[in-house]
Amino acid sequence: MSAEGELPDALRLSVGERHEVAMPGLGTAGYRWDEELTGDAGAVAVEWQRGMSAEEARGRPVGSSAPERIALTATAPGHVTVRLSQRRPWESGPPRAEHTIEIDVTPP
Repeated sequence: MSAEGELPDALRLSVGERHEVAMPGLGTAGYRWDEELTGDAGAVAVEWQRGMSAEEARGRPVGSSAPERIALTATAPGHVTVRLSQRRPWESGPPRAEHTIEIDVTPP
């Protein structure tokens, strides 16, 4: 898993391998990360975890935003571009933040 603030630009995964990336959160201000996949979209499955466990929340100031975690699981060989954008769902216009991850998936 990548630590919060360490966002990879590229990943090389084998089929069945899973990689988690912690995205800086601003949920208390209404911002949320979402993804758009292009390329061999069936090569990667995406899951989001939003919020903090009780253990993670310990020691953080009240009202601080939790990181959002995206889990990328390689499901078939191919190449996928994951475009991540952070925005408020009710607002139009450009996102507050963006990041792109290029993923190459190889056979097991």
